Amino acid sequence: MQQLARVLGFTALSALADRLPARTAALVQLVLILVGSLLPLWPLWRGVIALQDLLAYSALWLLLSVLTTVIRLRTMPGDRAVIGFFSMHYAIMIGVLGLIVGVWSIILLVMAGVSGGWWTLLLTAVAMALANAWALADGWFGRGGRERAKLWQVLLPGYLRFVPVLLATVFGAVAIIGGWPASDRLVVGACLVLALTVIDVTLAVASYRPVLTS
Repeated sequence: MQQLARVLGFTALSALADRLPARTAALVQLVLILVGSLLPLWPLWRGVIALQDLLAYSALWLLLSVLTTVIRLRTMPGDRAVIGFFSMHYAIMIGVLGLIVGVWSIILLVMAGVSGGWWTLLLTAVAMALANAWALADGWFGRGGRERAKLWQVLLPGYLRFVPVLLATVFGAVAIIGGWPASDRLVVGACLVLALTVIDVTLAVASYRPVLTS
């Protein structure tokens, strides 16, 4: 796991985070989350991207969430039999269901067509990848989050993040297949972005609270 951490850059990020005060590191995390979460609103509002592009991106975002959760489960201390059982449960519930949602998102993307401004989501993807990597390197590995975290605290974020993606995919399918007007599709996409932002910011604040109040 240490070799994987080096390859993914966690070691370098941890070294950088260790040089920063806890409040500054928490601020970096929140800024990355806000930038990565809210960036899609501008191209969505301007019509540069459409709902189908956002749904496909959110499926990839959910995959990133699953990956970081698995890393936490593999590196947290505790009864390996219990952790292994719930890891399997999580993989089946969220991993498989997330894969189904991802397939549906790709089908909708093919049906509706890729927008010309899909590339604007690349900046969002980079910011969200950095936010997740920073959370692992600083809050999880660097500041002892894995020693304090309980199993439910590791698993719960994955379930919380899955709900808005699932609902947005369902409503998005109805909107795209049913030929809803662009304004209604915009509302579905904006609700998805805002829901994911609230969830990620809340989880980030909760994870840093023990460090900031100690």
